[in-house]
Amino acid sequence: MATYDHKQVLTDYASGRITPEMAIGHGLQHIDHLYDLLKSSKQEWQSTTDALEKRAQLTQAAVDRLTAIIEKARAKRKPDLPHQSKPDQS
Repeated sequence: MATYDHKQVLTDYASGRITPEMAIGHGLQHIDHLYDLLKSSKQEWQSTTDALEKRAQLTQAAVDRLTAIIEKARAKRKPDLPHQSKPDQS
């Protein structure tokens, strides 16, 4: 069932083409339609948010793994010889 355009409802009511009860009925139908659209949009946003949170968690896990690998490699590396170390540029 299609909703009656809310602007047309007001125009028809003002010109006396529909009764107050009919105008209220069409108004409620329009509100119900808007509510259904809102619920649908909320579900889409929620699924998008859930997918983005999952991707963020996976990305953070990858960063954590790479950080651990880098720290492990640094710990295994031989210390620099004194004549090869770079002076602090503070």
